[in-house]
Amino acid sequence: MSPRPAQPPEQAEAKKFAIIQATLDAIVAKGPAAVRLGDVAKAVGMSIGTVQYYFESRDDLLAQSFSFHTATVLLHLEEMAKPGGDPRGRMARYRLHDAFAAVHGVGMHEQRSRIWLELVTAARTDEGLQNCVDAVFAGWRRLFRTIVDDGLKRHDFELFQLSAAEVVDTFVAIIDGFDLATVASHGPDPRTMTRILIETADRLLEG
Repeated sequence: MSPRPAQPPEQAEAKKFAIIQATLDAIVAKGPAAVRLGDVAKAVGMSIGTVQYYFESRDDLLAQSFSFHTATVLLHLEEMAKPGGDPRGRMARYRLHDAFAAVHGVGMHEQRSRIWLELVTAARTDEGLQNCVDAVFAGWRRLFRTIVDDGLKRHDFELFQLSAAEVVDTFVAIIDGFDLATVASHGPDPRTMTRILIETADRLLEG
């Protein structure tokens, strides 16, 4: 492929971002198996050659799009793990409640849920995508484990029957179930989702 004229880095990044966003939209709408370079190029108003300039192949485009989405989700989770500046935010129990309330907004829940399902499915035969799946699970666990460990240290709450790791895995499993239900159009509304998570935490972690 012949080299293209040099362009400012920010312009190149903007084009790559647009292509990835269009790819993620296509994954949500039709699944990764139906994503075509021509459709993505048309969606962003570029030629197929331009898309191929930034991504070597369709598989490369899908892999980088999944990786970008994963990185975005992990960034959200890292921000959620930081203590808030107000007195209520500094208490681990309320930090946990606030994190649950924010779950729906991580990567836009419906889109995130659909991409997550496709990512988990595709990862069965792709080691690179499996690394993305592992990273997302690790991110959710790290978020909740950070808050739970801080709460135990500060005596905001105590463990009841499960270990800290088991409590965290319970939270992650519930969220994972909500994601699957959302894809099947049977998921609870955000307020109900938050309430279920908070009530589960309050029963597993004695205050």
